[in-house]
Amino acid sequence: MRVMIGRADNRKAAEQFYDLALAMEIQGERWRANSYMKAARSIEAQVESLRSIRDRKGLRTLEGVGESIEAKLEEFLSTGKIEALEAVRDLLPEDLDVLREIPSLGFRRIADLDRLLGVRSVDDLLRALYEGRVADLPDFDEEVQQRTLEWLGWRREEAADVPTPYALRSAVNIMGELTAGGNVTRIELAGPARRLVTSVANITLLFTSPSPDLVIAQFGLSPEVTELTMVEREQAIGKTRSGAACMVRQVNDEQFAWELLHTTGTDAHLRELAEAAKAAGTRMSTPSMKHAASEEEIYARLGLCYVPPEMREGRAAKGTVVSAEGLLGDLHVRCSSFDGQLRVGEMAAAASRQGHRYICFCDRIGRNMDADTLDRRNVLIDEVQGKDGIVLLKGAEVDITPDGRLDAPSDLLDDLDLVVASVNTRLTMPPGEMEARVMRAMEDPNMDVLGHPTSRVIGLREGIGIDLSRVAERAAERRVALEMNAYPDRLDLSDNDAFKVYESGALYSLGTDSAYPNEIDNWRWAITMARKALLEPERVLNSKDPEQLKGRAWRK
Repeated sequence: MRVMIGRADNRKAAEQFYDLALAMEIQGERWRANSYMKAARSIEAQVESLRSIRDRKGLRTLEGVGESIEAKLEEFLSTGKIEALEAVRDLLPEDLDVLREIPSLGFRRIADLDRLLGVRSVDDLLRALYEGRVADLPDFDEEVQQRTLEWLGWRREEAADVPTPYALRSAVNIMGELTAGGNVTRIELAGPARRLVTSVANITLLFTSPSPDLVIAQFGLSPEVTELTMVEREQAIGKTRSGAACMVRQVNDEQFAWELLHTTGTDAHLRELAEAAKAAGTRMSTPSMKHAASEEEIYARLGLCYVPPEMREGRAAKGTVVSAEGLLGDLHVRCSSFDGQLRVGEMAAAASRQGHRYICFCDRIGRNMDADTLDRRNVLIDEVQGKDGIVLLKGAEVDITPDGRLDAPSDLLDDLDLVVASVNTRLTMPPGEMEARVMRAMEDPNMDVLGHPTSRVIGLREGIGIDLSRVAERAAERRVALEMNAYPDRLDLSDNDAFKVYESGALYSLGTDSAYPNEIDNWRWAITMARKALLEPERVLNSKDPEQLKGRAWRK
């Protein structure tokens, strides 16, 4: 047992020196980084415990351990930490535990991502990869980028938690390929993905065909399918590039609508339909139901209005649910780039094509958006204002510091139309401290919206430790809106969470968090999330006219 405890100390000590090496590399102190890395590897390779080595006064005999590193080892063995590391811990990326697991990176590439691009979290890394920014770095060729994305996909697959927008991309590609093959007479998406839930483990595709074996063979040859895990004559399962598993299954043409309805779910909605059938003096399993030509026909036979798949969560609305037409604009877009470019005009034009009446630029204040850049952006907004028939609002995203302050001077925020405050750092604080941090931030009159409230990254990072019910109650008291962030890796708040805390009376704000014009298309997810959560128009900031949003008139 003593040996096991000792080896555990070795691993912990090695991790401390790996972290010190990374912090020095980020600072550009390569010589010190190399020294700490050499010591870390030496410590990790020891069979004998560090405590035993210290007791026989042998620490200096280890490769890479000189006087300074010996002192730090002594400090670690006595106190469990190294003050020199604590002093620079804020330099380390937030999701370091995930980043250092990625085989294609290593500490130098992690340091370059931080130092050159400001990538400090797994969501930063995903954005940088999607946007092609990583390709500009030294030693990040196409193979490194591909291996990194594949590992992140594998991690999500292991967690059985793939963002539905990415799973749907795979589903659409597969359906297109199977339809083009000429052997499919009908094919439809089913299962939770059809209900547009925020994340899925698998995709289900139902099809009809006179030659199902040819459809299954074509499925196996699809570029979207990375590995076949089960193959039969009428069905098959394979892993997709999104990380989600995909099942394709032949169904009887006469029962296609009935199968589609039941495979889509939810169980709660199907129970509601069964109760409606009973009240109508029939059953869902009768031939007339099973052989209905469409889902719409099944609902009609039950005397019910058709319910779109995304609204089949078994929830009862208490009022009028917000409509796509009633949501007037995107309240979280960005225009700033890591290279200093400001895409105000491009984003405004894309939002206009989307049909928005307004958008709010909420660039994150920090490395790529200091006070001078914010002023330059605001001047540019004034110059572009009205050119595409769209109102441009001036906002910002600011970090909530560990002690609960907004990490920007008040005079920088006072005159903005919207301030989104988010937890982007120290994401592993104990739940009580994290909740106190968020609660204190909401006392600041400049905070209008709590951005991506759980700070999760789907399948890669769990949410922060807060009680959403208590946070929502305080938000309602302070008239701070809760964001439903529609960026595919986040989808935060989820419709489930938003629905659960709706009774708090809190307001909601919808935004795509888009940084490029094509990302504004994710607005459909904002609409879907709001409608699935059964939000009423008066509770959603995006239902307000631009005049109510300018100068925060809605809060006065």
